[in-house]
Amino acid sequence: MPRERPKCTKFEKILRPAHHPFSCDTYRLEPTELAALELQDLNHPYISGFKEFFVTWDKENSSMFICFVMDYFPDGNLEQVIEKNRATKTRIKEQTIKDWLGQIVGALLYLHDENVAHRDLRPTNIYIKEDGKLCLGDFGVATVMGDAMTCTRATSGLLNYLPPEAPHTQTNEQCSDVWALGCVLFEAVTTTMLDAAQCDQKLAEIREDPGVLEVVFEDIAQYYSGELITVMRKMLRRNLDSRSTDKPRETIKELQCCDYIKSCVELTLPSQVEKRVRQKSAKCHPKQQIPKDQGVMTVLEYMANMVDFESAVQQSLEYFLEMAKEEGGNIQLLGCKLYNHLVVGIEQTDVLYSREIIAVITEAMGTHPASVELQKAAAALLKALSNSDRAAADIGSLDGVKYVLEALEEHRSEPELCAICCTALWNLTVNEQNMRLATANRGVSRVCEALKVHMNSPDVVEAASAALLSLSLEDKNIKCTGEVNAVGLLVCAVNTHIKNPKVVKNACLALASLVEADEESSYRVLTNHGPDGKHIAGVPIIIKAYELHKDNAEVVESIVTLFMELTEKDDLHHEMHHLKVGPMILKEVFRRYKENPDIMEPCEKAIENLMKTGLAQDVQM
Repeated sequence: MPRERPKCTKFEKILRPAHHPFSCDTYRLEPTELAALELQDLNHPYISGFKEFFVTWDKENSSMFICFVMDYFPDGNLEQVIEKNRATKTRIKEQTIKDWLGQIVGALLYLHDENVAHRDLRPTNIYIKEDGKLCLGDFGVATVMGDAMTCTRATSGLLNYLPPEAPHTQTNEQCSDVWALGCVLFEAVTTTMLDAAQCDQKLAEIREDPGVLEVVFEDIAQYYSGELITVMRKMLRRNLDSRSTDKPRETIKELQCCDYIKSCVELTLPSQVEKRVRQKSAKCHPKQQIPKDQGVMTVLEYMANMVDFESAVQQSLEYFLEMAKEEGGNIQLLGCKLYNHLVVGIEQTDVLYSREIIAVITEAMGTHPASVELQKAAAALLKALSNSDRAAADIGSLDGVKYVLEALEEHRSEPELCAICCTALWNLTVNEQNMRLATANRGVSRVCEALKVHMNSPDVVEAASAALLSLSLEDKNIKCTGEVNAVGLLVCAVNTHIKNPKVVKNACLALASLVEADEESSYRVLTNHGPDGKHIAGVPIIIKAYELHKDNAEVVESIVTLFMELTEKDDLHHEMHHLKVGPMILKEVFRRYKENPDIMEPCEKAIENLMKTGLAQDVQM
């Protein structure tokens, strides 16, 4: 039985043409081909690798050819630009050379970070894009094969672009690119002095005698700065071998530390180019005055429009600093207020949701516990950020839950702060770890205390009811709810704000959750003492709330859910029957909300529970 043929690898399928003399069993990728594949992955605005490559086999010569498909540049290359200036004896402006230098260095930095050396850098291989920017290309045989060993570019004129030490010792390929870049600059700065042949001759002399370069520099210095000449001197320094007194040739990364080259690279970074385009199309002018008398939001909008103008942004920040000083010097307070403006409408991937930002907010809360305004601003920001699951987890691990609860207790007389803190807890305790932290830090008792103090505040009552609903989902909190009379407070909240649908909804859901988890809470709903010590019967109040909100599906759902949980307790059926919960509420809900499954499910369950005892035959539909 014949052996099964092994499958070709992905790369073998690409590289092996149909007429290749070797079978898939024996053909393997060579280093040359692997290098070509690496070039195909290059991605940089100032680099043109190639679109694809293929291998052909010449039977007549018994040779393999690697063919590259590259971008087409109708505007030509840098050699053509230099030749045009030579023909007219026109000097290339230093600003233009700085632009070119920044683009080429930026491209080489990227290549060398990718462990790729160009090895054939010269003006004919630097192309001009349609927008006038440069693009390194022609990563051909020299790059793939390694010219230092094969002498693939050692023709008469091109040998000048190899560093002097190349024939004598194994050259660092990346350093070879540095020498070649120096040669490119030499051609660019001598357009008024030398023609192409003279330039080649002069570069050949420089390779043999560095003193020639200094003589040429005397003429170049008439038109170009000393900084540019210093950079060229570094690039074209002669270094014959490791025993030379000259230091080894600098890499492109080392050259980048030079202030002149650094400024060139910063000038041509893609982000900086985009910045300059935005500056030209900016709606505002950098000399426009900051709208100081129109509020924080207006200044923020001004900053957004002027973000590409450093002076305008600096003045805006200085203005905010002045505001902070006027408000008592609390810069953290101003920062939190600014964040609250910025966080509206941003994506959860924004930096404002990062752990580093959250750490600053929680630290501010812990550092300034007595500042009501700061606690309000910081808690509001944590409330907004907690909509992100990841941010909510970070808030808890950075003591955010602890600080929110401490603010709730320390400033229990502040209704706005209490409402913010309770809403933040509602959001944060969706996270299990945050729930444990809230439980360990007496979350239930602190929320109930705020509810008791601010029973007349609909905002506090609504937020506190939501927080108690969330906290009641943790079994360890149930005992505490009985100790602080959470049921009585919630019933009183419904009674006090019976016309407020949000309060009724949240309070009834919280009561339903407590009744489900704790039988004692069930009895407390039927009859209990309110915060003022007076007797208060919960079910009649809930029935009254239903009559007021029977057209509000969300409120009805919460009320019916509470009644369903109460009917789960057999001992309460007599009381429920006596209060006519079945015929007065459930039967009507059944008729009105037949098409609403969220309401019908708890309604039908409650009716079923009452029917089991035979005490509510009048509920039959």
